[in-house]
Amino acid sequence: MKDPTLKKVAYGLAMAIAIILVHFIDVHIYSMPAMFALFLAIFITYLGIKIVNKSARFDKKITRTTYNLLNVLVVFVLFIAYYTIAQ
Repeated sequence: MKDPTLKKVAYGLAMAIAIILVHFIDVHIYSMPAMFALFLAIFITYLGIKIVNKSARFDKKITRTTYNLLNVLVVFVLFIAYYTIAQ
C-alpha cells in the first residue's frame, strides 16, 4: 500500500456521508426504490470525491496509525448513524 494520506480517509468519509444521507432520506422523507437509492448514493459519493480532489488540504501524508484510527472512527460513526436513523 502506498503512503496513507488524508485524502484516502476523506474518500471513505464521502462514502459514509452518502450512505447516511441516502438512508436518512429513505427512512424519514421518501421511501425510495432500491435502485434509485443506489444511484443516489453513487452520485453523492461522486460529488464528495470531486470536492476532495479539488482541495489541496487533503494531500497531507499521515502515519499509518493515524490512518487506521481515523478509518475505525469513520466506520464506527457510520454504524451508529445508520442504526440510529433506523429507529
